[in-house]
Amino acid sequence: MKELVISKVNNKVLGAVLEDGRLAEVFSGDYESIAGNIYLGRIERIIKNLDGAFINIGTGRNAFLRLREVSKNYMKSVLKSERLEEGVKILVQVKKDSTKMKGPQVTTRISLAGRYVVYFPVSYAKGVSRRISKEERERLLLFLSKVRKRGEGIVIRTAAEGVDEDYILEELEDLREEWKRILNKFRRSRKPKVLREEPSVEEMVLRDRLERETRKLYTNDESLIERARQLSKVYRSSLEVELMEEDPFEKLDLYKQMEEITKRIVHLKSGGFIVIDTTEAMTVIDVNTASSTKGKSHKDLILKTNIEAAVEIARQIRLRNVGGIIVVDFISMKDEDDKKKVIEALKKETRKDRSKVDILGFTKLELLEMTRKRTTRSVESFLLTTCPVCGGSGKVIAPSVVFSRIDSDVNKVPNAKEIRLRVHSIMSGYLNSEGVRNLERKYKRKISVSFDWCDPGSYDISYILKGGKKR
Repeated sequence: MKELVISKVNNKVLGAVLEDGRLAEVFSGDYESIAGNIYLGRIERIIKNLDGAFINIGTGRNAFLRLREVSKNYMKSVLKSERLEEGVKILVQVKKDSTKMKGPQVTTRISLAGRYVVYFPVSYAKGVSRRISKEERERLLLFLSKVRKRGEGIVIRTAAEGVDEDYILEELEDLREEWKRILNKFRRSRKPKVLREEPSVEEMVLRDRLERETRKLYTNDESLIERARQLSKVYRSSLEVELMEEDPFEKLDLYKQMEEITKRIVHLKSGGFIVIDTTEAMTVIDVNTASSTKGKSHKDLILKTNIEAAVEIARQIRLRNVGGIIVVDFISMKDEDDKKKVIEALKKETRKDRSKVDILGFTKLELLEMTRKRTTRSVESFLLTTCPVCGGSGKVIAPSVVFSRIDSDVNKVPNAKEIRLRVHSIMSGYLNSEGVRNLERKYKRKISVSFDWCDPGSYDISYILKGGKKR
């Protein structure tokens, strides 16, 4: 059973999709996302070697546009020009939010997303969601052939399944009118600015996450209830709504489930586990059997563990909103049929994902390659922050190295009567009572230690001189 949870606390929106009571997706409105916004930009610089251009969109950081994406239809209908030059104004849409290392990525393949259709005013994209059943696809493809005009693209979304064509057509006409307004604003304006922003987080959640299969909505935001019920009537489905006075995430114990997202190791029911490591270039996942013993033979055990891991990996990349290249090191399998079974299990589970997942298969090193398209930030980006001590590396200076530095510093002031050390608790093995006595005998001075220093890679040392002065 699929359930939707929307929590609004201090004007910050946190949402989740539950499948059979388990977290499947988490999303937040507590960061400034500009993905989907449409801007009037100005070309600052064209880099031919990169086949790209840097665009000033008025947000502080220049956006990057890949020139190969600029179609003749766009040049003719929007810019009314045959070439791009520095200084020219241009209409772009943010494709990906900025990261620490890069500015936002933009495109000229403009799209306006509704609940039932995505409208492409200057592209030729067309199609029906792959998640829609065969009979419905045939109905919607016929509808698409009737309403699509020359020079435009239309993609029918999963939410359109079972919806009357009048509702879909009404939304399509609204999007066409909205495009006309955007184009008029672009032609009248000169300075870089936003021309169209994505709707509020709450509206986007209902638009994108409330589906025909959704049976229940939990929320503490009363303003969403009537809108949700209207949408469920269009679906001709019964949606149960529970209004909560307190935070639904707290009430449903979802914060505890969210702790799983922060963990590097995820345990499997069989006793095996997977290890997830994210780098700047890719996400690497390792599969291990550990204490797993289920299976008639060693080969059978490996296959069962790998299939179970494949299902969990599909869930984890969706839950964490992992994007880009993903490499999985499954437990080695010699049988090609076993590899196919693992890939099929992975494909079946990734069909639940709203983002596009491409499974490329096993390499010669028996690593499985896949990619996942992501336009918004990962869940970790709004759930976690970089450690102020290790700077995100996950490693600190070894206690043995810190102790060597302390040993050296203790003898730096020859006329010191007493040494006072403040260290991290990680040093307790080196600076226990015996360790301190050894230092005192070695340097013939009193040493006191307190374990209240916050940084395990450093320490604080002070010297009490023989005259009573502190240094």
